[in-house]
Amino acid sequence: MRQALEHFFLPSIAAWFAFPLRFDRAVAKLAQDGRRAVSPRQAAAYFGDSLFLEIDPRSLTHRLDEKYHDAEGWHWIGESFVDTGDWQGRLSPLQRSPAHREIIEICRTRDNFRDGQYYQTYLRQISDGQPPRRNGRRIDTVEKLDAYFSYYAGLIDNIERTGILPRHRVGRALKSRLWPRRTRSFWQDFVERDIGVAIDRDGRFVRHTSGKHRLAAAIGLGLKTVPVEVRMVHRAWLQAEMQKRDLPPTQALAAALREMSSART
Repeated sequence: MRQALEHFFLPSIAAWFAFPLRFDRAVAKLAQDGRRAVSPRQAAAYFGDSLFLEIDPRSLTHRLDEKYHDAEGWHWIGESFVDTGDWQGRLSPLQRSPAHREIIEICRTRDNFRDGQYYQTYLRQISDGQPPRRNGRRIDTVEKLDAYFSYYAGLIDNIERTGILPRHRVGRALKSRLWPRRTRSFWQDFVERDIGVAIDRDGRFVRHTSGKHRLAAAIGLGLKTVPVEVRMVHRAWLQAEMQKRDLPPTQALAAALREMSSART
């Protein structure tokens, strides 16, 4: 028993206590080499529930692209919690996303989804032998198309009744008829998380990583708040918080998150 505790828990406890020093050093080093710092998992393990906030979904008007290309090739920025890059060219308006517009349309049509523009477009594509791919799967029959739209119409109805629930409560809230086995892959269900956000250099939230369908549904339904998880922050914003509060990075971020949480309660 003692050996098990030492093997599994003591390293984690030591890492937790060592995190502030490593985080502060990493943030300071970012000013020199311009790279990214600290994995989101490590940040989540340390900051815990403080990374989860309730915000107005209408405040999220852009998403931060997870991948970008430069002279050195393709880069994925989802592996770091703090970033120093120029996000200007990596931010895309949510309205430019077909998935976002599709869900907004289903919010209006609901059970009459067959009258919608997207349904009719996909129906023509199936008929022309060029079936669309949604959620990583080919929709090559009318049956699959109806199942896809029925799922999201049902999900939207559920969200209208219960709001956006944190992921650990979703399983109990969703009825079995909404289980998306025919419209989503097992892997997508398994890795699904709360709506992810990043904090840009000016302190504004932008959608980052998961949650595009739920966010679109929340906006389409006019919900006042949604739960989100902070997955990345820009160093320029964190630096400003450090100067304003005269605190090192770890403490400044914790204080800023507490302030954000209290401002929305």
